Amino acid sequence: MMPEHDNLPGAPDIVALVLAAGQGSRFDRTGQRYKPLASLADGTPMVYAVCHTLLQHIPNISVVCGPHEQALRDALQGLSVNVIHCADASDGMSASLRCAVRHSPAQIGWIVALADMPFIRADTVQAIAACLHQGERIVRPQFNGRQGHPVGFSCEFEYELLAVAGDEGARSIIRRNPDAMTLLPVEDPGCLIDIDTEEQLQQYDKHSRLFAKQ
Repeated sequence: MMPEHDNLPGAPDIVALVLAAGQGSRFDRTGQRYKPLASLADGTPMVYAVCHTLLQHIPNISVVCGPHEQALRDALQGLSVNVIHCADASDGMSASLRCAVRHSPAQIGWIVALADMPFIRADTVQAIAACLHQGERIVRPQFNGRQGHPVGFSCEFEYELLAVAGDEGARSIIRRNPDAMTLLPVEDPGCLIDIDTEEQLQQYDKHSRLFAKQ
């Protein structure tokens, strides 16, 4: 049986999936602030910065959200992205990933990005996409020997992506398929930096030139 999206007429080669449905409890324990909308020093929401970077090389982006759909749409005005509401987002990251893949057909694969990683450089995205176009199966950037994000998955893994469970996203797929992994060395410290707390956002934003988008 072939994957349901395989060779679907009109589907783009690669779709970037931005997971933006997390609760972000470490960022705001009261649950009142929606972390992807937290502002960088220049006032740009984190999720906007992530999508803007991806759009430099990936014209097709799906952003998955939970109950903050309207606020997310408002924040992303002006960007050509597809916002997808995930009804069971509270079940964890895997629910968001399954929803994103299900509603985002692709010919070659997906690049899975996180809404709280605003310092990734555009040339890292470009390099991951190039690897997928060249037939690599799983592509993960690596800076100074540490593995980062976003991660590219070829359509070979569609069924596995649609079957992920729990709150660990696609990490189980990576663990089960070590021979499929291509580690891509990049000069991009931003591929390692996810924002969990307000303090981290302020700390890294002070040094954002180090993570400048190319």
